[in-house]
Amino acid sequence: MAKQEALKRSLLLLTLLAGLLATSPASGQVVARFFYDEKGNVVRQERDTNGDGKMDRWIYYDSEGKIERVEQDEDFDGKPDLWLYYEKGKLQRENVSSKRHGHIDLWYFFDSQGQVERKEQDTNGDGKPDLWVFYENNQPVRNEEDRNFDGKVDRAATLQGGKISRVEESANGNGKMDSFSYFQNGQLVRKEIDRKHAGRIDLWGYYREGRLVRQEEDLNGDGKADRVLYFQGEELVRREEDSRGKGRIDLIEFFSQGKLARRLMDSKGEGKFDSLYVFKDGKLVREERDTDGDGVFDLRIFFDENGQELRQEADTNRDRRVDVWVTYRDGKRSLQEEDLNFNGRIDARYFFKDGEVVKQEQVAEAGPGSPALPFASIEDELRGAATGVMPEEKKIDTTAAKEQEAVKQ
Repeated sequence: MAKQEALKRSLLLLTLLAGLLATSPASGQVVARFFYDEKGNVVRQERDTNGDGKMDRWIYYDSEGKIERVEQDEDFDGKPDLWLYYEKGKLQRENVSSKRHGHIDLWYFFDSQGQVERKEQDTNGDGKPDLWVFYENNQPVRNEEDRNFDGKVDRAATLQGGKISRVEESANGNGKMDSFSYFQNGQLVRKEIDRKHAGRIDLWGYYREGRLVRQEEDLNGDGKADRVLYFQGEELVRREEDSRGKGRIDLIEFFSQGKLARRLMDSKGEGKFDSLYVFKDGKLVREERDTDGDGVFDLRIFFDENGQELRQEADTNRDRRVDVWVTYRDGKRSLQEEDLNFNGRIDARYFFKDGEVVKQEQVAEAGPGSPALPFASIEDELRGAATGVMPEEKKIDTTAAKEQEAVKQ
């Protein structure tokens, strides 16, 4: 018993001496206190780092005399808002109350080398982390976020060299990633989306200098693109579609200033384009068809602003020149003209009323010439539409056109 009392007195004396040694010589104010166990080992240290007379740092030691925990009052309000945890003298974790309200909302985890390997953050103040940052060699390599605070990660970003290389997102917030964005040198180059949340990608977007240049869509869920959209300066310029799901494009549309300008179709689904539709201000003004499948248009139809037929032009002998003209009034055939010997001159006219021929004329060899444009091949149309330079249109013989219009009247 006497020995124990002597030991206690010795510890008390050591504590008093430590207090004297940790006293400011100028003011006599205590700036540090040390606490010991029965064996004389320091177990706790308290410090006043700003000299305001209040302790603001608390250091705790393990049985081996190594730091086990440090608490720090960063804003000097008397309450700790930074906690450091050690194992065998090495920093393992750092807890922070970033808003200085005493509630921990930031956690740092360290590797064996003392470098940060993970950061967790509570951004909404519910006490649970919803942002995770992972590090390698002190550099962030991956971020994860729970944006709707349901405990599931719904956005994750992978970084390389400090720049984002990939972003995964859950569009509906259920924790299953259905949107994937890929970056090069910090710029978006590709995006893949599972729009139906079915576990497979059905939309692909390709970017250049951060702008969308091509978009592919899987319409029937077979994992293959059925529709492709092309953009220039964020404006849609072309659309291609496999509307029948046969694995080949059967519809191509071209746009100008955001409006549909031309449409090419494989109307029979036989793998050949055979129909062309031309639009102006979003309205159909002309249609051309390849009726015999030889790859050259041979029927042309013009429409008025109400969508009614105005005129038809046909090539019946495959020489790419019009040899039959049909004029409509109020949606009904009123006049048909024919070049019977295919010399570019009209030889016969037929006048109609209520669908019946009421008058027929034979025209002399010196009759007016055709003002019609020659027919283009589908290959020329495709090439021209793709390059923006349409098949060259032959200038109309205005004199002959006036003569023909006079005859019609």
